[in-house]
Amino acid sequence: MKEKHLTGLTDAQVLESRKKHGANILTPPEKDPLWKQFLEKFGDPLIIILMIAGALSIGISFYEYFGLGQSAEVFFEPAGIFVAILLATGLAFYFELQADKEFTILNQVNDDEPVEVIRNGNATQISRKDVVVGDIVILNTGEEVAADGELIEAVQLHLDESTLTGEPVCGKSVNEEDFDKNATYPTNHVMKGTKVMEGHGKFRVLSVGDNTEQGKVFEAAQIDDSVKTPLNEQLDGLSDWITKLSYGFAAVIVIARIVVYFVSNGMDCFGSMEQAAPFIAYVLQTLMIAVTLIVVAVPEGLPMAVTLSLAYSMRRMLKTNNLVRKMHACETMGATTVICTDKTGTLTQNQMKV
Repeated sequence: MKEKHLTGLTDAQVLESRKKHGANILTPPEKDPLWKQFLEKFGDPLIIILMIAGALSIGISFYEYFGLGQSAEVFFEPAGIFVAILLATGLAFYFELQADKEFTILNQVNDDEPVEVIRNGNATQISRKDVVVGDIVILNTGEEVAADGELIEAVQLHLDESTLTGEPVCGKSVNEEDFDKNATYPTNHVMKGTKVMEGHGKFRVLSVGDNTEQGKVFEAAQIDDSVKTPLNEQLDGLSDWITKLSYGFAAVIVIARIVVYFVSNGMDCFGSMEQAAPFIAYVLQTLMIAVTLIVVAVPEGLPMAVTLSLAYSMRRMLKTNNLVRKMHACETMGATTVICTDKTGTLTQNQMKV
């Protein structure tokens, strides 16, 4: 093969290309402000039940303090409920925020990896994020391809495309007779995020950042279909069960106590306001008992226990180099019973052993 003298882009062409096609970074998904992320934690069904219980408990405490003349200790119960709510939501928010920061740091480190390119007629090293459309990039064994492009030179070049297609070894060439018509991507093209397993070569960049195949996959992966995790479904069911059971018992108590009152005192309690007053006081006392039952039925410690167990799982997975962005994903992975995969290379180490 005849040696070609490649000059690459000039500094002016680099600036023009970056202005036209953008930088070689994947645009992160738009994030909600921190206050909104924190408020989302209050959407948990158990937290909602706890907040309702807390509000009812405040009502009971005010009645006991002002109406019955009890001490300020009656406010300890609602205070405890709201402390449990803030601890559970605060810890969940903190751990997920930390995980998100760690993901951001990892992505920044990846963008700063050095890449060898030809510019102004000379080979030079730049950061991966500084690669632009039209750049000539030099590929060597063990390197990750910085952008999508078309090969100019290829010597015994083999790439691992498992991150995009599942193929652990793909032969690459600039000779038309070597082209594989059944390949997912053209034989003379290389894709961002794939890895050089063998050989070396040079390619001209055709697309960078969000316009690469990796960028399209990244964008598709950000779609939130709002599917509930198994744990969320179970907690929803538990919260419904607690709500129905506690309200059911409360209703039974109210009806039973009113029936008992009429059986004991007869139906002549509505003759005048003086006669009705004892009944009204009795009904209010009955409602207070029912509300107290509802408050007591709510497990204040459950959201905290769930949060701590998931946070502990996140920390354990981090020790094994598995970074989890959402806490509930820990439980989802644990609940998995079937994994469907196509071939060696997608989820394994590209090694088949007996």
